Amino acid sequence: MKTLTRKAFVAAVATASVAGGIQVAVAAPAANAAVNFGAIAVASNGASGRSWDYPSRAAAERAALNSCGWGSCRVLASFANGCGAVAETRTRFQGGTGRSLYAAQRSATSLAGGGTIKVWQCTSGHL
Repeated sequence: MKTLTRKAFVAAVATASVAGGIQVAVAAPAANAAVNFGAIAVASNGASGRSWDYPSRAAAERAALNSCGWGSCRVLASFANGCGAVAETRTRFQGGTGRSLYAAQRSATSLAGGGTIKVWQCTSGHL
């Protein structure tokens, strides 16, 4: 996913006028727009742990692993300002992510080649 830096955004807005006197207005993002991270960890026995609204990917992944609670837990989905889901087939677990719950669930089941959603989580405001 491409991101637009604040400096590039300001430059784009400053040059967003069109010949003939028409001005294009673009709403600026909040100066301190929050980035919330989440993660889902799953163990080989099916135990799972979730985290959401953490300030960093590393913190979210640690929290999900701690919440999972088993030595075999692995992070299968890690996401920022969006959702994660884990699909379960007869033979494995597969994580997927997306900007919405629907997108994350589709990603997980597509990557797994089918299966059902075992666990999901979204950061605030991204269902």
